[in-house]
Amino acid sequence: MAFAPSENWDLDALFPGGPGGKAFNDALDALDAELRDLVRRADALPARCHPSDLASVLLHLERLSEHLEMIGTYAGCAVAADAMGKEALRAQSRASDLGTLYARAAVTPNARILHYTEAEFEVLLGERDLAHMQNYLRDRRKLGRLRLPEAEETLANELSRDGVLGWGELYDLKAAAIRLTVDRGNGPEELSPGQAQSLLSHEDGGVRTRAYGALQDAWRTVYPECAKVLTHLTGTRQVLNDRRRLDPLDEPLANARVERGTLEALMEASRRARPLLSRYLKAKAKALGKEKLDWTDLGAPLGTAGGSNAYADSQKFIVEQFGTFSQDLAEFARRAFRDGWVEVQDRPGKRGGAFCADAPMLRQSRIFMTWGNNARSTATLAHELGHAYHNHVLCVLPASQRRVPMTLAETASTFGEALVREGALAATRDPDVKLRLLDATLADGVAYLANVPARFELELALYRMRREGPLEADALEAECSTIFKRWYGDSVAAVDPTFWASKLHFYIGEIAFYNFPYTFGYLFSALVYEHFRPQGRAGAPGYVSLLRRTGNEWAEHIAADALGVELADPETWSAAVGGLERDLVQFERLVGA
Repeated sequence: MAFAPSENWDLDALFPGGPGGKAFNDALDALDAELRDLVRRADALPARCHPSDLASVLLHLERLSEHLEMIGTYAGCAVAADAMGKEALRAQSRASDLGTLYARAAVTPNARILHYTEAEFEVLLGERDLAHMQNYLRDRRKLGRLRLPEAEETLANELSRDGVLGWGELYDLKAAAIRLTVDRGNGPEELSPGQAQSLLSHEDGGVRTRAYGALQDAWRTVYPECAKVLTHLTGTRQVLNDRRRLDPLDEPLANARVERGTLEALMEASRRARPLLSRYLKAKAKALGKEKLDWTDLGAPLGTAGGSNAYADSQKFIVEQFGTFSQDLAEFARRAFRDGWVEVQDRPGKRGGAFCADAPMLRQSRIFMTWGNNARSTATLAHELGHAYHNHVLCVLPASQRRVPMTLAETASTFGEALVREGALAATRDPDVKLRLLDATLADGVAYLANVPARFELELALYRMRREGPLEADALEAECSTIFKRWYGDSVAAVDPTFWASKLHFYIGEIAFYNFPYTFGYLFSALVYEHFRPQGRAGAPGYVSLLRRTGNEWAEHIAADALGVELADPETWSAAVGGLERDLVQFERLVGA
């Protein structure tokens, strides 16, 4: 295969005609009608309904979940590619409405599962058509304490559309409308925040500084709106948590399918890693000839890029490195490139960031990013392809066994990224190229072991601050600075005080604490990599087997059974940091630290 495909993805394979076209809108209308009918069926179930009647509704929910995911993927891709497009925004809004309606349809079945005695619940588990849903049903029953009484849960669900979800959409609109001017070396240009953010890893320190200053100014123009959105997102969640007698972490932990002891061990291991990260940041400062790093120096590339990071060349390299571990993984990546699953074009109007979205009814995925012609872009592409491969190996399973939580969803993505990074290091003897690669690896360690834990602590602080009244921009900026300074220590001269406003993860209405799963995924994938990678291609079947368990089991059970480790032990997580320390020793040697 010649690696020179389009830089744009093919969304017509999902729904031809665009987000305003007949195919997509017919699918919206059909799913809306079927969900409304299902709500009526579900609501008619008596409190102690016969297991076979409940089974029928549960199977219908499972089938419609695939249709909902297809629609959500298409709408999300459309609005990412055209952030201010009216048809794309309308599609996203309607898809969100259907998501709320789906959750509403699930309220009564979830409540009925709780009404059964243990003996009656065992009868439900024995329903032949539900054999594949046993873990799912046990989870629903186990986590029933997270829900309000049925009538209140129904009301909370219906209000969420114009509550937390609506506030999240308002943030998205404000963020998408931001435009700022940056000189990348050829005169002032109007850029989106996503384009400007990518300049923070630019070779030219002046470009980085100008981009950072423009971003700071831009985000401060929407401070009042950001504070208002956080006030009401946090406040709504707080009211619901109080009614359910939950603390802020109970529901996020259940959604992540990890126990509290695991999260505590994870954060403790992150704290223990601070001296290691400090060594790296001080060594990088020395390499840049500085006493301390400025915030804009964190992404400053060291060394030289070495080989080409053109899109076509990076595709070829990724396929080669994937093939060193699994031919199936390599062929899968080829297919993604060949069949137009990837969007990388650098143009105005796109949202920032990168993601992979599943299209389960086609057994395909779609990958979104903006290509920067650098090693970071290559790593990001490998990361998102890892997500897509995870979707691929799960597609043979029923929908109820493909509910991968965020914690475990980062396993295959970071694994794919590690394969490419290892290959790049092995392919060069040039110390300047090695320095560039090691710097990128260690910078990821800072991101996952300092930046993400700081985000976690900041989100926890929002709940404390909201108890005291509406959230205000000045207080949010001060709290953000305090927490980030604690995690970064004296290795940086200053932190980004606008991070609380610019990080969209704080504003996602559908899910709280969109942060700690990244640290979990980073370290868990390191454990998986250390276990399977030394086996070469012989390790691929065991790796795929582990991935197939992630949609149906809790993390602690998978780790104990497949890897032989205890996730509630901080030593497990600290061991996963070992590879980072090996890289740091090489890095220090190269910079003379």
